[in-house]
Amino acid sequence: MRVEGWVVANDASDNGPRLRLLVRSIEGVEGPPRYVRMSVSDAGLLSPGRAARCRGVLGPPAGPLAPGGYDFARRAYFERLGATGFAFGRCRPIAIEPPPSWLDRQRLWLAAVRADLAAAIYDAAPYRGGAIAAALVAGDRSLIDEETNIALRDSGLAHLLSVSGIHMGVVGGLVFAMLLWTMSLIPPIALRVPVKKVAAVGALVVLAAYLIVSGSSVPAIRAFVMACVAFGAILLDRPAISMRGLALAALVVVMIFPESVLEPGFQMSFAATMALVALFEMLKRAPHEPVLPTPGPIIGALQATTRGIGGVLLISFVAGLATDPFAIYHFQRFAVYSLPANLITAPIMSFLVAPMAAAAAILAPFGLADPALEIMASALDLIAAVGQTFGERPEAVRAVRRPPEIAFVLCVVALLWACLWRGALRWGALPIFAASLALYVAAPRPVLAFDADLRANYARDNDRWTLLAREGRSTFARDRLGSMLGLAPAEIERLAPPEACGDGLCQWRRPAGDIFLVRDPGQAEQACIARAIVLTTAAMPPGFARRCRLTVLIDAQSLALLGGATVTETPLGPRVARAWSADTQRPWTPAVQSADQE
Repeated sequence: MRVEGWVVANDASDNGPRLRLLVRSIEGVEGPPRYVRMSVSDAGLLSPGRAARCRGVLGPPAGPLAPGGYDFARRAYFERLGATGFAFGRCRPIAIEPPPSWLDRQRLWLAAVRADLAAAIYDAAPYRGGAIAAALVAGDRSLIDEETNIALRDSGLAHLLSVSGIHMGVVGGLVFAMLLWTMSLIPPIALRVPVKKVAAVGALVVLAAYLIVSGSSVPAIRAFVMACVAFGAILLDRPAISMRGLALAALVVVMIFPESVLEPGFQMSFAATMALVALFEMLKRAPHEPVLPTPGPIIGALQATTRGIGGVLLISFVAGLATDPFAIYHFQRFAVYSLPANLITAPIMSFLVAPMAAAAAILAPFGLADPALEIMASALDLIAAVGQTFGERPEAVRAVRRPPEIAFVLCVVALLWACLWRGALRWGALPIFAASLALYVAAPRPVLAFDADLRANYARDNDRWTLLAREGRSTFARDRLGSMLGLAPAEIERLAPPEACGDGLCQWRRPAGDIFLVRDPGQAEQACIARAIVLTTAAMPPGFARRCRLTVLIDAQSLALLGGATVTETPLGPRVARAWSADTQRPWTPAVQSADQE
């Protein structure tokens, strides 16, 4: 169908540009959604703010690939993204009037300004470093190439590409320190004005501008709210870093974005912040050494630099430990070299990237920002090189099984216990964490896993996995489902299809019962074996499962209504967990028409 609208953003991915359109009209649709997203081969001149016409295929946002998988449809619902798809060829620019809403016009104007800012940064500092700089400043990741994205992701540095808490913290802390230090050096101001409060207000103003320029993403807004609470505490003569302030920030964020509680970004950012606040409180209460006579300027500078770098390394270490459980639960990926990569890049971000970004912002009105941007891009290119060094190692990414919910909850309770209690009571978190680890290790592993389209089908006999994946360019279902099962990318590549596999019928032979994948309905009778598990995208005749005494039958109707599944063997028989629940319906889940049809 034909879609007309205005480009709001380019949600670039590893597979190419994806244009997010503020919809004006969709051919044949009376009440179109507010936003749609279309993958294109080349964005061309369609930068944010321009009007476009696309012709392609649209469908509903995809739900979870398997039980416990990431539910993109849920996120799309809260972002008011009603459809996704791909365009045939390029989308064409068109000349139409701007949207009637004043707020929409301002959003498009801001999107165009951000796109121009990203282009200006990239022109001043091209190549990889400039592309990352554009992502950090303007929130535009479309200029980053696929190789860099993969290297940063596999090395555990992908969080540097999205504007979130670390960037808000670095920018706000840098501006606050610069203003406080500068005003403290001027006696008439330092003696008459509360310079700390003025610096806090200045930092908030700069952070508000950074929030708007960076695109006001949900993680950035969440980080801004937390910064407002911290600097607001300074204005009210309260401790800026405290558990009470963190709790207030969490309350404000939940009131504004209640749906974000289940998002990985919310959980990981607050877990990291909570761990760092606990660390700060521990260091503040620790006994200090007696103050020594003031050293000379050289020794003093060396000591200050050592303390600063050591503090940055300690912060990265603690934040990484606090967020690892959430990364394992939500993404089933563990970057082996995440900790050393972050320890190396944290000082670069704090002492090179952030100061040069501030210098570029100050010098930009005078046309003198290029040297600062070039230094910033060089530092970011160094960070990308660190990510490439670690991320390209064959053992860089370790796939781990998704832990059971009870094990994850216990791990979170252990983290809360260790951070909220003080003194020796903190050690009470160890038995809770040990119980979580024991439940994770003892959790039963699935013997079968597949997605809603049967693009990827994994079967296990003892510890040996077999894979049958549909041929094609996209390996998303294969890789994502494999990672949920704890299979690394290199292991997935080595998996072979079952031996008894033809064009219309594939058979996995297992002592507990064979597994069949039926592609040709004419060969369905060959799968009519007692205790078998049968998967098919065809509609099977009524009573087929009962007549053949099958253990499990998953046919076209079941796949359409309930999606993919995992099958786990238990003493009471196989347990089938489906990706979509038939009992609980939400606006972002497929509708179950009736119990009879199910």
